[in-house]
Amino acid sequence: MPLSDLLTYQLGNCWRIVETQEVAATREITDNADEQSRLEALLDASKPSAPDDCQGLSYLLMTPFRYPPLQYGSRFGSTWERGIFYGAAELDTAFAEAAVYFWLFQQGPTTLGPLSCIRDQRTAFSVRIASAKALDLRSAYFTDKIDSIMDPKSWVVSQQLGKEIRETEAEFFWYPSARQETGTNVAVLTPDAFSTREPDQYQHWQVRLDEETCWFGRAGASSIEFEKSRFLIDGRIPHPCL
Repeated sequence: MPLSDLLTYQLGNCWRIVETQEVAATREITDNADEQSRLEALLDASKPSAPDDCQGLSYLLMTPFRYPPLQYGSRFGSTWERGIFYGAAELDTAFAEAAVYFWLFQQGPTTLGPLSCIRDQRTAFSVRIASAKALDLRSAYFTDKIDSIMDPKSWVVSQQLGKEIRETEAEFFWYPSARQETGTNVAVLTPDAFSTREPDQYQHWQVRLDEETCWFGRAGASSIEFEKSRFLIDGRIPHPCL
């Protein structure tokens, strides 16, 4: 069966975790809202031009489509294809992915020093997505292939599948999280999949990470904590680029 026959109407919510420091850092050197707006406009002018189909989008939604592909590509994107907006259907799944990347960053240095304990802030935001050209990799069609597609140590199979999905003109697709059991991630291939031009909600979270645990917390909400051990394979967190 061709992949195009699997395209259906899908809608849902997408969570994404981003750094909080951009607004905070620029706000420290401006005195009022007008100066802040002008500084943000100057900074924006120094970035790559927004693609035509991103005009009017919040920078949080357009960023993955605005920049060239990463050096090694991504789970479903090659080094020569347009960037992908990755997110998660559940907030805790988005945080699990973020925790893994904190630890991957921590794995780099030979000696951790001050990086042995990281305190930071993150913004979680959500946006609604909907399309008549969507795909679900959790379906029975992919059952026999899903382990190789979601291999935490290799992107070979998933990048080839990503190429084939693009050829169907799919706008987004759901797939199982490689890090969070029962969690679902989403890959948005085109900004046409967004139901709104701005995120629907924002949440500001505190982060504390050491070599064993990663904690996310915010005022008035329950905290979310992950143990590093649950993500380890042969003593390390695997990643295709390492």
